[in-house]
Amino acid sequence: MTALILMLCSMEYPVKAEAGISGKNQPKSAPAAEENDIDQYIELHLHLDGAITQERQLLANAVDAAFTSAEVKASIRSQPVIDHPSAGMPSGENRRIIIDTDTAGDDALAILMAAKSPDITIEGVTVLQGNVSLEQAADNALMTLETAGCDAEVCLGAATALDGVKRKTFSVYGTDGMGDKGLIHPSGKPSDKDAVDFILETVEKYPDEIEIASIGPATNIANAILKDPETMSHVKRIWSMGTAGLGPGNATPVAEFNVYKDAMAYNVMLDSGIDITIVGLDICDKDGAVFDSNQLSDMENGNHVQRYAALSFSKLLEFRRETRGIDNVNACDAVFMAALIWPGFVVDTLDCQASCIAHDDCEAFGEVIFYRPDIAYDSGRIVENTNVTLVTEVDLDHFFENVNILIAK
Repeated sequence: MTALILMLCSMEYPVKAEAGISGKNQPKSAPAAEENDIDQYIELHLHLDGAITQERQLLANAVDAAFTSAEVKASIRSQPVIDHPSAGMPSGENRRIIIDTDTAGDDALAILMAAKSPDITIEGVTVLQGNVSLEQAADNALMTLETAGCDAEVCLGAATALDGVKRKTFSVYGTDGMGDKGLIHPSGKPSDKDAVDFILETVEKYPDEIEIASIGPATNIANAILKDPETMSHVKRIWSMGTAGLGPGNATPVAEFNVYKDAMAYNVMLDSGIDITIVGLDICDKDGAVFDSNQLSDMENGNHVQRYAALSFSKLLEFRRETRGIDNVNACDAVFMAALIWPGFVVDTLDCQASCIAHDDCEAFGEVIFYRPDIAYDSGRIVENTNVTLVTEVDLDHFFENVNILIAK
């Protein structure tokens, strides 16, 4: 019975939006319950599209039979409502990943999510320049792993793009990439191992098992491919937070930041033959993918991990308020990591033939073009082979709640 109760307490219960509550599928909070008045607590909301599943009803009945304390019942109902059964719950499949990052605020949140996921083993974190310098990216990664209680090693990678050019961009996450809130004081040091060597050695150790989560420029990955394409052919999959998807860019009207920082490297990755799944910028700007200031305050008032994550977005929130009049932040890398770690989060995809414009003198530098096999192009181009899977729709219901619960573990 104890195991049954614990399982119920950790389950997620989607509910319909109530009158007077803004947004769809908002969680209902628990009512107050008097200690000697059992009838005051509200019945568990186990409705899914208007129907009560038999299995969950049985669990509800078990709780009714097991508990006599209204205080305990109210406590159970006060568990946050989330919408993905896989969020924070083991699926039975252990997955090995390497996170390749230019660690800023949303990168840090993605790392925290992976570190707190029961089915994910972070074999290591490789860092490179992008949002911040290589050294700052390393410190940010070390501090984030330390905050999460994860002992994965951090390996230094590329300090410049593949062509040696440092393309000037503005860091919306502050000087340290983490909100300039004094969060970064790691006790550890980066590994002596080079990032490219670490990637190759890890893939050799676990052939066809390693998934690479790329949440920065693709320079480290491209260097590994160029150094040992045979070993890299045994990467299970590269997950890329990059490109504008099917929408506009943010570094330029057509180019997304990560690709813009090293378009040549992105082309090397696209041409590698490795299975690639892309989560583009268009997915990250959808309703439900952004965190507003009230949600960030809720996160900040949680435990030390939640506070760390919330404060890292401080400068981005300030930037969006001042430049766009928007009181929220887009958590792109968190959306990306949810696609990687939560089965069912990805609703729809397109297999495409992707190529990147990498001519530095071209105004469209960094744009990734997706040719779709289901479209007849007037130019006569026929798409016979595809090289990427592009995520086109995700389930963002209760996304903030899912993330906040996961990193609080």
